[in-house]
Amino acid sequence: MALMHTVQAGETLWSISLLYGVALEELRAANGLAGDVIYPGQELIIPRAEESGEEEPLPTVPTATLPSLEGGFVLPEGSYTQQDLADIALLARLVYAEARGEPFEGQVAVAAVLLNRVRNPQFPDTVAGAVYQPGQFEPVANGSINQTPNNLAYLAVLEAWQGSDPTQGSLFFWNPRKVPASSWVWTRPVKLQIGNHVFA
Repeated sequence: MALMHTVQAGETLWSISLLYGVALEELRAANGLAGDVIYPGQELIIPRAEESGEEEPLPTVPTATLPSLEGGFVLPEGSYTQQDLADIALLARLVYAEARGEPFEGQVAVAAVLLNRVRNPQFPDTVAGAVYQPGQFEPVANGSINQTPNNLAYLAVLEAWQGSDPTQGSLFFWNPRKVPASSWVWTRPVKLQIGNHVFA
C-alpha cells in the first residue's frame, strides 16, 4: 500500500519532499505533476526508495544530522558550512519567535526579510548581525528568540535560504495591530500583507 499525504494549508511540494526525504522530482513523477502547484486537501502519493511491495518505514537516521539545530531537525542532503548551520538555526529561532502561528508563507517571508537585509548595504552583512542589530526585533529584546523552533520554522527558513521571497524584496515587517500609527516604520511603503504581518 502506497504512503499517502494530505496537503495542508501552507505546505509546498518542496516542504513535503523535505518532510518525507523524497526528491522533488520523484514526488512530481509519482503524482503526475508538471509543476509545483498543489492545493490543501489534495492527496499525494509519497514514493518510496524501493518499491518492494512491503511498506518501507520512514527513515529514522537522518542523512545530515546537525547537532547545532535544536529540536532534532534534519536538513536535506547538501553542502552546509558551519556558518550556514549557525545561520539556519538562528533564523529558525527568529522565525519561530516572530511568526509562530502565522501561515507557512508568512514564516518564509519573515526569513526572507532577514536574508534581504543581509544582502542590503544598509544592514549588517551577516545573519547574526542583522538579527541582533539593536532595536530591530522584539524577540531579541524579550528573550523569546531563545526558544526551540519547530520543524515548520526550519522548513520556512530553508525555503527562503533556497531563494523563495514572497515579500518582493522587503526589508521590514511588522504587525499593524501591535505597532502604533506614530511609529517611523509606517513611513515605509507597504508591499503586501501575509497573515498578521505587513511587509515593506
